[in-house]
Amino acid sequence: MEGQQTSNRLIAKNTVMLYIRMIVVMLVTLYTSRLVLAVLGVVDYGIYSVVGGLVGMFTILSGSLSVSTSRYLTYELGRGDFAQLKKTFATVSAIHIILAVAMFIICEILAMWFLNTQLNIPAGRMRAAEWALHCSIACFSLSLLTVPYNASVISHEKMTTFAYLSILDVVIKLLIVFLLYISPIDKLIFYAILGFITAIIYQAIFFIYCWVKFPESKTLPAIDRRIVKEISMFVGWTFLGNAAVVLKDEGVVMLLNIFFGPVVNAAQGIAMQVNGVVTRFISGFMTAVQPQITKSYAQDEATRLNDLLVKSTKFSFFLTVILIFPIICNTRTLLDVWLVEVPDHAVSFSNLILVYTFIDCFTTPLYTAVLATSRIRVYEIVLTVLYFLNVVCSYLALKMGMAPESVFALAILFKFLVLVLLLQQSKRLINFDTRRYFRMFLVRVIPLLAFGGLVSLVYLTFVGNDTFLKFIGFSLAFEAVTLPFIWKAGLTVAERQFVKNIVKERLHLK
Repeated sequence: MEGQQTSNRLIAKNTVMLYIRMIVVMLVTLYTSRLVLAVLGVVDYGIYSVVGGLVGMFTILSGSLSVSTSRYLTYELGRGDFAQLKKTFATVSAIHIILAVAMFIICEILAMWFLNTQLNIPAGRMRAAEWALHCSIACFSLSLLTVPYNASVISHEKMTTFAYLSILDVVIKLLIVFLLYISPIDKLIFYAILGFITAIIYQAIFFIYCWVKFPESKTLPAIDRRIVKEISMFVGWTFLGNAAVVLKDEGVVMLLNIFFGPVVNAAQGIAMQVNGVVTRFISGFMTAVQPQITKSYAQDEATRLNDLLVKSTKFSFFLTVILIFPIICNTRTLLDVWLVEVPDHAVSFSNLILVYTFIDCFTTPLYTAVLATSRIRVYEIVLTVLYFLNVVCSYLALKMGMAPESVFALAILFKFLVLVLLLQQSKRLINFDTRRYFRMFLVRVIPLLAFGGLVSLVYLTFVGNDTFLKFIGFSLAFEAVTLPFIWKAGLTVAERQFVKNIVKERLHLK
């Protein structure tokens, strides 16, 4: 019991640090995005978004390796087998070095072909797009080298360092924007080059920190065939699933470009920035709790694992409601204040993607638990089929002349089907208590959604949301009535007592 309380306190501490990081990152990112859009213009911003999406299609393998590396390092830490931890780190480091070189070459060949033959780039901007592509590929290759080190920081639950490095990253990016104003060359080219320089600085700091703090990171890269065989099977299935996710996400970017051009890509890029703020807000909590989910499985603590899954889902949902309702009800106002020029479709895209994020807060904990088992074949195969159908349906919808918003509506539908799949797999693999889950959904989730919707409807009906001052008023009013509702109706007696204890401990109260 004492060990569980210590783990809970660690989750609480890490969550606080990640939210401090999130607040700083959010404010700087929003301001930076506004300046970048103003300096580059809608067309160049759209070009940068679609080029980034093109490179993003090659993150299929890196995403699979990142998930796999994090799972195996966290699992060995949970077991307390530090000799095996060193062997695992050495092996994944060697794998990532090989892949970084290979993927740089492959990306340069395939991405350049796609850029020059398939994408809709305005006349006179192809050279700038090529520079942006080269720099994006170089950043991607560097990020591959950092995967084992990033996974180590999360596995060791050193979220304070993770928070500081993320803050440093966005501060450097803010400096980059100001340099754009005095750029002696094409602004899009200069922006891409400075982004690459930032990636070099960020990765170097990560390497040095891990080398000093974590003994396993001092191990020289080496291949252990047994570990390679074990990880490769896991990577193979996660690769299939990540391929489907990337195909779905980046496929939407490509489809919007092909059917509507870079201006709509700019709207989609803005919507993703808005969603990124919300996602970082939620992921702050989930990043803190995910290592504990994997370690609970590694230590065969079934009761704690079930408890973590239900509670992490519930808390991530509460955090989502607190942030998303005020944004969805005031999207137009926020974009008018944030941006110099609001692209067409940006408001509707943002709202649809935020609804998609609602479902994400239910899928993430279950996905972590399924990965912890390493028995993911069925899940990854069905996921691939679902997301392939998502892209096909999106293409058909646009081909029939439907609005660009239709692709995001379809993404919401298929994400819900993924949630159903994860519930079924969690029940099969870890004997997850689905009855408790649905009881939590009926008792905690639906009432809060109904309550939040009612509060929003009443406020907007009598007050409106056409100014930023009214948005502030709406947010304050919403939180003032929603937080007490969550405290009384959303939390159990034991959860309320745990929160009180944490607050007393931090404030040094008796």
